[in-house]
Amino acid sequence: MKPYPIHVGSLIRAELSRQDQSVTWLAEQLGIERTNCYRFLRAQSLHVDQLVRISTAMQHDFFADLSKQFFVTHK
Repeated sequence: MKPYPIHVGSLIRAELSRQDQSVTWLAEQLGIERTNCYRFLRAQSLHVDQLVRISTAMQHDFFADLSKQFFVTHK
């Protein structure tokens, strides 16, 4: 099985940058410590419930991003 080409943490990091928000801001929105937020940014994959919380906090549909990347890389 080949490695999964999508890195969820990179998507989150890119969206944080696009929104001009900091990791501290995201941690505050999620009610977690900043160090735990960095774990999300390093993660290649996340549990669905974690990604729902992040998507809601950032008002961004990461599931749509994942879907687009999945179909581009699996043609």
